[in-house]
Amino acid sequence: MMTFVLRLALLAAHARSQDQDDILARVATFDGWFRRHEHTARHATRRGDGASGPDALPTWQVRSKRDIIRGELLYNRAKRVYRARTRAGNASVVLKSLGKHDISHGSNRGGHLLYLELMYMVALHGRPGIPELAGAWFEADGSLTYVVKDCGAPIGKGQGGRTTVMSAAFSERAAQHPLRLARSLLACFQSWASVGFFLDDFRANQFMLSADGDVFLVDGPKLLTGSTIGEHVVRTWGKTKHQQNNTAVVCGVDANCPSTVPQHSCRVDVDGCEAGSCGAPEARGTCRAGTCVLLSEKTHVFDVANRPWLLPFIADKAKGRDREFLLTLIRLTGADDPDDRPSFAELVRRIDVFAKARSRRRRRL
Repeated sequence: MMTFVLRLALLAAHARSQDQDDILARVATFDGWFRRHEHTARHATRRGDGASGPDALPTWQVRSKRDIIRGELLYNRAKRVYRARTRAGNASVVLKSLGKHDISHGSNRGGHLLYLELMYMVALHGRPGIPELAGAWFEADGSLTYVVKDCGAPIGKGQGGRTTVMSAAFSERAAQHPLRLARSLLACFQSWASVGFFLDDFRANQFMLSADGDVFLVDGPKLLTGSTIGEHVVRTWGKTKHQQNNTAVVCGVDANCPSTVPQHSCRVDVDGCEAGSCGAPEARGTCRAGTCVLLSEKTHVFDVANRPWLLPFIADKAKGRDREFLLTLIRLTGADDPDDRPSFAELVRRIDVFAKARSRRRRRL
């Protein structure tokens, strides 16, 4: 007779397989749209009208740049970012595109930067912490613009090794509702890290806090090449610098193993990581049994415990049992061996169990 634990394991495996199938189906639909419109934009003889076409994805509310009213310029460096409103419904949205000099560098092409940002939102549509893609289009000059629903304001500022300063709203949320904020943060990481996305460009201004207190990652992460989605993108578009190579490497010592970028790995022999941060051993380069330890979801599990502006910040604002509980989570997530760290799903489950037990205790008082 099949044991209860085995039945649960089989059900979980089936759910993961079905989830991957659903994601790949959405990615394939998006690839078809992207290929048709990117080709048309590159070969058009006249300037286009900035429309996504009649085959726009069914979840998109914005089908053309005529559907929005452009407003304040928020950022104008490697990317151009505007806050805007929709003509229908007057909803707050954000527009993002690259500078025209990036067209010749291929950043708008399949498998590259903006493609991966769009694919991240399409593939993970509806998951916690994933911005809702409201529409996208190509201009005839090959430039790509996309529109997302407004997710709020950055949780903090600071990058390139500088000390992160958290926003007043995030600080207040951490003090008043530490468990809810921690759960939202971990659920956001779970949404993308558990399926092979990897964020090495790590800074607080990539995360937004909504008016409801939910955390969103607005800059699409890279893809691990060994993941199911990563393998699909490499097969379809080829390998690009916007994907994180995660192939097995034979080694004799840790020094034989690759590390991630300094801002993420926090290696002691390089600059770029802010004080108080520590990178996971596999991000710095770890050799075990003749093979380098691969990057995975568990790498980011380590990250949330070892960046002072993530779980440690929330725990510092919490009080009493909530603080003790969050400090326990931090100790669990900081294990050197990835196999000894919980998954994000397990961390979220632990918060739910703790919060439910706390609620029962309060009702008895």
